[in-house]
Formats: sequence, C-alpha cells, structure tokens
Amino acid sequence: MVLAETLYYLSESGLAELLDKLSHDNRVYLCAGEELEYRIAPAEASGPGPWRFSAVRAVEPLKSLLFAARQDVSSLSPVPQVILGAKACDLASLRIMDHVFLGGDFQDPDYKARRDNLLIISGDCTDAKDVCFCTFLGAKPYPESGYDLNLSPLSGGYVVQVGSDKGTGLIESNSGLFQPAKQDQLAQRDKNRADLTAKVERQVKAGGLTFQDRLDKLVGRGSPDVELWTRNASTCVECGACNFICPTCHCFLLSDMEDRSGFKRFRNWDSCQYKNFARVAGGANQRPRRAQRLHTRFEKKFKFFPDRLGQIACTGCGRCVEACLGKIDMREVLKELAR
Repeated sequence: MVLAETLYYLSESGLAELLDKLSHDNRVYLCAGEELEYRIAPAEASGPGPWRFSAVRAVEPLKSLLFAARQDVSSLSPVPQVILGAKACDLASLRIMDHVFLGGDFQDPDYKARRDNLLIISGDCTDAKDVCFCTFLGAKPYPESGYDLNLSPLSGGYVVQVGSDKGTGLIESNSGLFQPAKQDQLAQRDKNRADLTAKVERQVKAGGLTFQDRLDKLVGRGSPDVELWTRNASTCVECGACNFICPTCHCFLLSDMEDRSGFKRFRNWDSCQYKNFARVAGGANQRPRRAQRLHTRFEKKFKFFPDRLGQIACTGCGRCVEACLGKIDMREVLKELAR
C-alpha cells in the first residue's frame, strides 16, 4: 500500500504516458493554452506535441465539468472524466459546490455522479495574473487539499503529492512511472512555492488589500441602500458574466421544452444580477434595483457562507474582475467597504 503522505517524482515523459493511459477509459481535460490565457479543453483538442503545463488557472471555472451551463436533467449519463492542471482557487470552490449540491437532505444526482466520476490531478501555479488575490483570503497559489494527485513543476518533471485513496490507486496501478522524490527536488518545489506566494502577497499589498482581519464584518454591516452600492452598480449591464465565470456561483433555472420526442427539462445557469432573478409568482420582486442585487452577491459570498460553512465563497481567482463589462472590481468594492 502506498502511503498518502509519500512524495514522488514524475518525469514529463512519464506524465505523457500516464495521460495516454487515462485517455483510454476517461474523457481527459487539460488546462492548456498560451500567455496566461489557459482554457479547460479536451486533451485531443490540444493538438500534437507535448502538453504545456498551465502557469495559472484556466479562463473558465472548474465547475463547468460538474455543473454544466445547460444540462438535460431528464437524462443522466455521466462519463469518467480527468482534469489535469486545476489550480488551488478552483479546488477551494469545490467545498462550496459540494455543500450546495451534496450537503443537504437531497443530493443532486447529476452533480454527485459527475463528482464521483472526476479524477482531479491539480497543479501548483507557476505565475500569477494581475487580478489574482488568493493570499488576501488566506489561501496559497498551490493546492493544499481537494485533489487526488497534485503536480509541482520542476525542470523536466514534477513532484507528485497524493491527496486521496483514488490518487493512491492511480500511483499503485502505474508504479513504474513514479519514483520517490529526492530532497533536492522537494527543496526546489518549496522554493518555487515560497517565491510565488511572496509575489502574490506583494501584488495584494500593493493593491491596498491589507484588511484581512476585518473582512468578515464588512459586507454584513452594510445596507443595499447606501450610496456605495448604488454607485458601483451604476455601470452594471446585467450580463451575468460575474456569476457565470465565478467558480462558486451555483444558481440555476429549470425550463421545459418540447421536441418531437416529447418534453425535456433543462437546468440552466442563472444570475442573481438579472432583474427578474428574485421575482416571484404575482410579479413581486424583492430586489428590483441593481444596487440591491450587487449587495446580495457580496453578502452571499462574504457573509452567508462564512456564517453557515465557515468559508468565504470567493477564491481570489479574479475572473469576475476580468469578465465584468461594467468594470466593477470586487477588490475595489471591498476596499471601499473597509474605508
């Protein structure tokens, strides 16, 4: 039996061989791309040649493999999936998603089937985007939990850390590819991690995010009627991009459609920034104003989930900052609240 705390070394050629084996029985997705714009794409879409390890998180969130943007809920046919290169900010989001879809009296069967059939081979970040602020939220730019295997890139290969029984089984069934990690390899991994963590922390500090100890009190004490929310919401175009690109947003809308084969029911991503999101039967709407809806989004992430799960529902990935057409920057809103 391979012990979970054992650290291994996997060469680049060994990773290629492992991916080839996994692709026989799984749908393999890679975080791959160029110039810090990595995408979650099927392995075959990356084309011939060596796979380039993703330096930062992908453009789209990991939730897209577990909670599809549009899903026919009348049929359930999950296939085994492997994601390679997922980053710490996406792994942190899975605790929120698991709580929503698996933590109550009813477990969502589609989400559970996809979750059970997903093998996560995560990876350390080796660079940071200018919108990254994970360390502000107490996280690191490398995974500490939530993975089956984690890869820390070195020159010519990777230090591999096991995070689950599923990961242990994968190593045992491919034992010829893995070697015990040497001390100099572990030292290089630790230095790489420390250097990148320091870079992100400098970036966070330079951006004025220096009030971690007050974060849990900021949003809860506010009101959607104060000028701050009205002003920040004034540029919102209600596109929903902030919700759709967020790794922890999970609201959905059910719709029925008829075709030649009969009726089908679809689950579609929904957005709390849409005007009719809170509308109920009879037309009443608890949040008719954009300022109210923006406040609700922040309250859900920084007040609701900390109160109920002990975890902020923001991972510091910065995707919403990049996606917002109205240039609403979550970091700037939080700084205003702190002032």
